[in-house]
Amino acid sequence: MAAQGDGWSGMGGNWTDADDIRRRLDTGRRCSALRRLLRSSPTGLRMDALEDGVTALWEAVMSRKPANARALAAAGADPWRPSLGGWSPGRLSLAGPTPGLFPAPDGVSLTATERAAAQEAPRLTAALGEFYYDGTGLACVAGIDAAEAVRRLEATPVVDDSLLGVLNELLEDPYAHDMDESLHIVGVTSVPGGCVVTGCSRVGPASSRWTP
Repeated sequence: MAAQGDGWSGMGGNWTDADDIRRRLDTGRRCSALRRLLRSSPTGLRMDALEDGVTALWEAVMSRKPANARALAAAGADPWRPSLGGWSPGRLSLAGPTPGLFPAPDGVSLTATERAAAQEAPRLTAALGEFYYDGTGLACVAGIDAAEAVRRLEATPVVDDSLLGVLNELLEDPYAHDMDESLHIVGVTSVPGGCVVTGCSRVGPASSRWTP
């Protein structure tokens, strides 16, 4: 009975359609109650509440949603609160495509090295192209080749034909195999100036595999 007329049926995991969410906020009974709660609360929402170690504002900046980030900041989220690695959402924005997203306090800026990396990022992003594989992580490592990366990962190279066959089967139908086992596969490729490492973020170095 609680689910009847709450205005949120069919949302699923997509909360990016602002117009749809506003419509639901205007028609849902529970949402009307939420609006009343926010109006009556002296502090409103905890705008800097953490989820998986970061705030909603950090996620908005990281996801390149400047309108969302500005709305959160206007509602009270702190752009300069330290988050991952000591970086704040505001400092993260300085390294992204919208460096003027928030007015920067005195003394807050990128280092020369960080500015150079931010300037290089669009070229590298364009060179990489656009693709999506669920769970994929990618790192570009300077100064070492694939062989050195494999040594540091304490990985076992995949050179046997039978192992290559297993790898090909996994790539053709990943959901037909045990997820934990597939997480131990890492791809390493030498490139000018370093190497590219790709795989899942939970790979364990003691049992990693690699393929050139």
